Amino acid sequence: MVQGALSLALLMGGVNAGCAPSPAGSAALAPEPSAGAPTQVWSAKAGRRYTGRVVVAGETIYAGSVDRKVYAVDLASGEVRWTSRLGGLITGGVLVAGDTVYVASGRSEGKVYALDGRSGRRLWRTTTGAVGAPLALVHGTLVALTQRGEVVGLDPAGGRIRWRRATGFARIAAVPADSGTMVVATVDSLYRLRAADGHVLRRVRTPGPIVSAWLPYGELLLAGTTDSTLVAIEPRDLRTRWRVRLDAPVLGTPAAQGDTLFAASRRGTVYRVVPDSTPVASALAELDWPVTSSVTVLDGLILVGGADGWLRALRPDGSEAWRLPARLPMELGPVALDDGLLAIGGDGDLHRYRR
Repeated sequence: MVQGALSLALLMGGVNAGCAPSPAGSAALAPEPSAGAPTQVWSAKAGRRYTGRVVVAGETIYAGSVDRKVYAVDLASGEVRWTSRLGGLITGGVLVAGDTVYVASGRSEGKVYALDGRSGRRLWRTTTGAVGAPLALVHGTLVALTQRGEVVGLDPAGGRIRWRRATGFARIAAVPADSGTMVVATVDSLYRLRAADGHVLRRVRTPGPIVSAWLPYGELLLAGTTDSTLVAIEPRDLRTRWRVRLDAPVLGTPAAQGDTLFAASRRGTVYRVVPDSTPVASALAELDWPVTSSVTVLDGLILVGGADGWLRALRPDGSEAWRLPARLPMELGPVALDDGLLAIGGDGDLHRYRR
């Protein structure tokens, strides 16, 4: 098992089931942001270390913490609107669709939950077995990937299990493909399944151990691997279109801006990749700390979070534009907002900035 995989590495944080909720408020941080950084609107703490995907929907931030609680935080003020406690450790963060928040638990419970996004009230709960990857909503089916190596398709309205399919252990969420299908990457294989009934349409050997979430790019899907490559596949037939080698494992999702891709290796090298028929990776910056987040492109800058608790913004030439502090390590990339960004630290700390 690869420790760097985001959805798994986050689960290694300790769980204190009896921990009281952390109120929103000022998070004492030092040192200060660098010159030229965005202006801080508020800094708050809600829960503890987040277990995966944090979602901003409308005026609310939704997150799942290792204290087994889902938090809804007001985007304008940083105040906690509601919390909802689950029976097991939350896996893969949250999934939001409309007014519903979906969340899953791993051991010891192994359930999928639907919560009312306005109040946190539980709408339904279904036992699936311990979930091991983020949930996905694919062509009208809620998809859970279990630690026993099953893909489970549920009715998102009521939680009824529509189908189960044995595939093997998967680290990352299923992703939609064309014609009502989805792509699932397991430890050793890629699968194309029909979303309506889970029927396996195609299976091929994986181009490498994939641990970063897929990046849709045109008609391709891109992801990083633990054997230090960035790969692009055709979702229709799962054929590998191209691959390019970097200097260390690629544990975070790459980012795209126009016809250029940006990726970071675990070692701390940030690359520019032009994805033509024979892509070449050019190093933009060689940083002296491990990159622990996915890459985000915002306002033409390349944003990467590090194990040292800093979010850095790099210009296209690799020079540093600014940096922002958070609690270490920064395992989740920032969320782009209309007027700025939301930075996510490693201890349940949230930081809203305005450009």
